[in-house]
Amino acid sequence: MENSLPKIVCKSCKNEFSYQVCDMRVPGGKDREYIFCPYCGQENGSEITSGWITTYKMGDESND
Repeated sequence: MENSLPKIVCKSCKNEFSYQVCDMRVPGGKDREYIFCPYCGQENGSEITSGWITTYKMGDESND
């Protein structure tokens, strides 16, 4: 699978992380979901979706 998740540099702690929008694709009911840094918890933007946003630390792709 190709890793094409958007990458962000946190405006607070300067760590790079990626995020994924998991859209439930239901009609109506879209809300603004915020993108929080997985390192420090700082808000780093938002998306309007009917689903949720998951953030990932860079280099943290292992499944322990």
